[in-house]
Amino acid sequence: MRWKWMLVLLMVWLSVAVQPAKAEGNIEVEVNVPLSGILKYDSWMRLEVNVTSKEEAFNGFVELSKGRSKKNAHQPALRQPVVIEKGQSKRVYFDMPVQVMLDEWNVLLTQNGQLVQSEKLRLPYPKDGRIVGVVHEGGNAFHFLAINQSQYNMSRPMSVQNLAPEMLPDQAWIYRNLDVLALGGKEASLLNDQQIIAIKEWVQMGGIVILSAGPGQDGIIQKFADIFPIASGAGGSIDLAEGLRSYTGDKVAPSGSIPVYNKDVPLFVSKKAGKGMMLFVNYDVTAEPLASWQHNLQLWQSVLQKHGAQDVLEQNNYMDQMTRPFLELSRMIPDVQTPSPIWMVVLWGGYVFLIAPLTYFVLKRVGKGAWAWGVIPGFAILITVGIFAIGKPLVVKTSASNAISEISILDAHTAQTRTAATFLTVDQDQFDVEVKAPIIALPLTLGRNDYEPEGLAERDQFLSYRNLPYLTPKQALGYGIVRDIGEFETDLKVNRDRLQGRVKNNTRFSYDNLFIEIGLQRIPIGSLKKGEEKQIDSLLEPLFMPRQEKQVEQETIEEQYKRLKEVVLTYGQGNQVRIVGTSNEELPLLTMREPHRAHYWNVVNQAVFLQPNEQGLVTYPYGLLGVYVNETVGEYDSSGPNLWQLGKGSITFELKAGNAKMELERLIVPLDHSSFRPFKIEYFHQKSGRWVPVERAARLVLDHDLQDVLTPQQSLLLRFSHNGTTRLSLPTPFFQAEGSERKW
Repeated sequence: MRWKWMLVLLMVWLSVAVQPAKAEGNIEVEVNVPLSGILKYDSWMRLEVNVTSKEEAFNGFVELSKGRSKKNAHQPALRQPVVIEKGQSKRVYFDMPVQVMLDEWNVLLTQNGQLVQSEKLRLPYPKDGRIVGVVHEGGNAFHFLAINQSQYNMSRPMSVQNLAPEMLPDQAWIYRNLDVLALGGKEASLLNDQQIIAIKEWVQMGGIVILSAGPGQDGIIQKFADIFPIASGAGGSIDLAEGLRSYTGDKVAPSGSIPVYNKDVPLFVSKKAGKGMMLFVNYDVTAEPLASWQHNLQLWQSVLQKHGAQDVLEQNNYMDQMTRPFLELSRMIPDVQTPSPIWMVVLWGGYVFLIAPLTYFVLKRVGKGAWAWGVIPGFAILITVGIFAIGKPLVVKTSASNAISEISILDAHTAQTRTAATFLTVDQDQFDVEVKAPIIALPLTLGRNDYEPEGLAERDQFLSYRNLPYLTPKQALGYGIVRDIGEFETDLKVNRDRLQGRVKNNTRFSYDNLFIEIGLQRIPIGSLKKGEEKQIDSLLEPLFMPRQEKQVEQETIEEQYKRLKEVVLTYGQGNQVRIVGTSNEELPLLTMREPHRAHYWNVVNQAVFLQPNEQGLVTYPYGLLGVYVNETVGEYDSSGPNLWQLGKGSITFELKAGNAKMELERLIVPLDHSSFRPFKIEYFHQKSGRWVPVERAARLVLDHDLQDVLTPQQSLLLRFSHNGTTRLSLPTPFFQAEGSERKW
């Protein structure tokens, strides 16, 4: 009889064990990354997981985990529920910063708490340098955009990647894995309306699109007619010598003419859109004689420079998409008072070393020593309950959230945002967070060394957190586009050494603190209510002298809070004038779906374009345009941002005057300042190929011979030399550029 029961138990065990193996053979998993797998380290990515159930329905979860099994219950995992009918397929998406996926990850399928299938995730490594995506049937179309650092003195090289139309996504943020998208020919005309909308939105976010069309190639041009209203049916040809005159310099243009889409439009036309730009090329880039012209590379270097594409690329500096300063700042939830560890040590130390021994001594004196086995643990329980009852309301009275958001205004209707939020619940071990579309979000937990993805995401609508330890904060990142934020109305210009004009607040927020950021200077405006306008008339400093930062061994909470807020304020800072304001008003991008106290701190910024003054000049003040180290020789060291210590040797700076969106006419470097006087100073004269000394204690002014001095990249090379052994402080030589509006 016993063997029959053993046989029954064996059959039950075998039936349970066979289920995962049976389910594994039933499931097929396919992983895909849009844009043919192109990834950039400083962007977000979408991981597409396509699950097919062959013979039986599947109701379970798709998980991303660093572990390959479910043995470690504490292994953080990102999960999505999936229900598939027999013979059907379903695609789920995981959206996250690319840097998160650099570790080894696995795609797990689980059902009823059991592992059904495990696939090791194999992703292409993020690309280095700038990436140009090309949609064109010509295999070598736009090949001249592959530019090496040595060819163009670029901080990052450019590479070209051919793409089929179906590889392009219909979500704007995915295009952030490209720097430039070049479209032309019949292939580009196959893009659908959703892809075009996404591309236009990506341009607003800082992308660059190049459109190429020859005679009769209306397909792609008409899709962008709202940006380039260029009449069709006006084809013809343009003489190359005339059309390329402003781009080729001393290079002799090819003889003859080239067929064009519209004979009344220049060969190259650009238009700014938000943070990005579009460039229309009025001929097919595969057409001769330009397609194989030996100086085609130099031509396009000049085109990108003169139309501001190079400036747009440099504005898109590396930014940590995990936004750790945002996450750290969001953890500092107002009204949540974390008890000091010292008090915990005092309470429990007092109990262990004072109360417990004293209790034992008293009980022993009265002849009740055996009671100590019950009384002392009882006191411990009472103290624990007392600490919980009294201390809990002192830490937090109700569930709370704290969101830190940066909103970068692109136009009156569109803004780009990145946000980080921390959620803390009281008396609950689970909660949901609603995600406001079209924001994408990632649930996080603070691991041993860094933030890790953990949580349940469903249909891009909400995030779920389950089985939470008591009073454990959880976090989330958000990124995307927000609508109807409004914009600032500005009219600002530089007259001599003063910034003058007006600023009007047409956004949805009132600001408790607003300022104009010009390089490393801040012009305070103060508070500004909705609809309010203020006049600006402020002095601009001719030189920013950096101060050496004090080394702080350990920050107080207040010092850390102040430092993190400053980091968030300067996030995305570039070579542009910006209006930056802060507001505590509600912006529910990531909202906890239960009663709670919500806190917000929003940093709103908008790029400002300076207007010509009464003399028709546009001025880029000191500190606005970039200055980079080009070459170092000998003994030197950095003692903080924009401050150097130079011993026996030299430092050559590259002053990026070409980043100014204007026709340069005058360049001023305040070398008469006392901090520059100990050094021998020279500038490089590009036309003659020699270094020209600068008179000591004299400011450098270049105007009539400016174009002979500047490099092909419209930069000024400035060399500081020192022959002494004592190291001297050398500040970065900020400069001012003046010129007239560029007509393109």
